[in-house]
Amino acid sequence: MYNRLFIIAVILICFSCKEEVFFNQYNALPMEWHKDSVVKFNFQIKNSSLRYNTYINLRIDEEYLFNNIFLIVALDNSRDSAIIDTLEYQMATNRGDLIGRKFINIVENKLAHKESISFYEDREYEISIRHAMRSINRPEGVESLKGILDVGYSVEEIKNK
Repeated sequence: MYNRLFIIAVILICFSCKEEVFFNQYNALPMEWHKDSVVKFNFQIKNSSLRYNTYINLRIDEEYLFNNIFLIVALDNSRDSAIIDTLEYQMATNRGDLIGRKFINIVENKLAHKESISFYEDREYEISIRHAMRSINRPEGVESLKGILDVGYSVEEIKNK
């Protein structure tokens, strides 16, 4: 009896919160992603008392030759400052198989950026994303990153049922 109650309680807790997509936008890249190219998104927060999860979304194809990706992501924090993160995500297995949801020859990745964050004010925010990829023994970085088709950003409102 107690086992059943415990299992029911765990199930209710797991399904008590859900995410509602609040903002979801993609920018297509022209053949490759140049190291100086910054992808920007603007979104409006109308209720700063809520909590949100944010994601970087990448669509890649077989021309992407790396096992990981380094991204520099800046989220403006207020009118005169920004939160800047340098992030690394695994994009392929050790065997070289791309990780993510596959659609024929395109692989889509939803990469966690910020979890359960709250924004300071109800206003428009800007996110900027650029890659920071380097090849071995080449500190100047990869000039143009091939295989990245689209860069996206999504903001999901965490709602209690």
